[in-house]
Amino acid sequence: MSEISNSEKIDLAGVKRRIAEISLKPLDVHSQEFEAIHEDLNRALSEIDGL
Repeated sequence: MSEISNSEKIDLAGVKRRIAEISLKPLDVHSQEFEAIHEDLNRALSEIDGL
């Protein structure tokens, strides 16, 4: 099993904040923001799967 350093851990509170703030951003960046959040959530899920 590999160790995950603190710098690699996902800040879920930060992800939640980013989701909430998407509506405040221009519409043309929404898809980019959702994609970035999706990548972070996938990384968080892989961390959980590795436990």
